[in-house]
Amino acid sequence: MCVKLKMSEGEINEDEWSFFLRGGLVLDRSTQPVKPPFDWITTTAWDNITELEKNLPSTFSGIPNAITLNPKEW
Repeated sequence: MCVKLKMSEGEINEDEWSFFLRGGLVLDRSTQPVKPPFDWITTTAWDNITELEKNLPSTFSGIPNAITLNPKEW
């Protein structure tokens, strides 16, 4: 109920909420940025990270690159 109220107030974006509930789905990894060789990023996590950038670019543009270039910060 709280989420629906926040959505009606414009505080929660419906696309972001949907992604939060379902995560990202990658059907073709050939176009996906290569997963960095860090043990703490699973393939599923990397799928979600790259799909965040793809589906919600206004909020998450550049996040795969930022993680790859600054792994200690993440």
